[in-house]
Amino acid sequence: MLGWLAACTPPLLSLIYLVWQERNLRNWQRATRVTTAASPVAHLPTVAVIVPFRNEADHLPLLLQDLLSQDYPTDRYEVILVDDHSEDGALAGAGPLPANVRVLRLADHPEVLTGKAYKKAALQLGISATTAEVIVTTDADCRCPPGWLATIGGRFSDGADVVLGPVMIAPATDFCSAFQALDLLAYQLFTAATVAAGTPALANGANFAFRRATFRAVGGYAGVDHLPSGDDVLLLHKISAHGGWSVEAVTDRQALATTRPVPGWRALWRQRLRWAGKASHYGSAALNQAQALAFATSLGILGGLIVGIWQPAVALGALLAWGIKAGIDRRLLGAVCTRYGQETLLRWYPAAQLLYPFYLVAVGSAALLGFRSSWKGRRA
Repeated sequence: MLGWLAACTPPLLSLIYLVWQERNLRNWQRATRVTTAASPVAHLPTVAVIVPFRNEADHLPLLLQDLLSQDYPTDRYEVILVDDHSEDGALAGAGPLPANVRVLRLADHPEVLTGKAYKKAALQLGISATTAEVIVTTDADCRCPPGWLATIGGRFSDGADVVLGPVMIAPATDFCSAFQALDLLAYQLFTAATVAAGTPALANGANFAFRRATFRAVGGYAGVDHLPSGDDVLLLHKISAHGGWSVEAVTDRQALATTRPVPGWRALWRQRLRWAGKASHYGSAALNQAQALAFATSLGILGGLIVGIWQPAVALGALLAWGIKAGIDRRLLGAVCTRYGQETLLRWYPAAQLLYPFYLVAVGSAALLGFRSSWKGRRA
């Protein structure tokens, strides 16, 4: 009896996972049917693009070039670069800065840094230095197409208070970077799906926008300002919990920000462990349930394979569960890859699916056990 129970548990978990992912796919498809119409210039909000950076000399000039090439009225947006104690002369290659670009240095404002949340302090400094209606955040290693700001700004013209933009890894030239790209694309689908379902759960600071008035109304980062990460997800959860604000996800290609992959598996482990370390502070039931189900499904597969060494029926159940999970994951990733013209990434999918349960269980277990990682020389 116990043997059959053990054999049936992994497939049952995968079937629950299948139903959940089918619902996410339907909501994602709803989100993609919403497009951004061009707004008259007079209706576009004033925007401040805030870029916190630390030791990004190789990337910041390229991002700045993109930001200065936006199809957005130059008198309606500014760029605020916030230097978080860089040591590499990050702005040396940027050349003379135009009038709508400002540089602030976190070291000159120690009053905004109350703990080890350096990025939040940098963002807070940038937000406090502008009177723009809308704040857009991105990372220094990102690239943005010319229509990026106009697409995001158009959603605010239509009445949005928060806009969640898509983020993609590029370039993806080997298995490690392709694994990251597929993983992040799955996050983009879930982000838009939860917004369409009315339960916004995820945000990415590389492409995150909100009204300055909304930020002030919820108290900014107060309450999560002691945590080194979470300037995006935790702020979104605060806004959602407050209620009364319109959150939208934009899935248009012209709103897509691309970010570089981290260099290698060790760096990926540290990054994902840092992300997982804030999970206990999430204020979204949808996100907590998603994480629990994904972890349980992968753990059921791996546990079934281990038990299956002695009980072959359990191993067969685990393989069936893996097949169910692989099938629905492929369907979802196919949809989002097609949306963003990244179909070539799917050639890496079989290998990524083989690795994923091990990766997810390892990162989740390490986070639950209290392991922490560092970022740019700082302990998370």
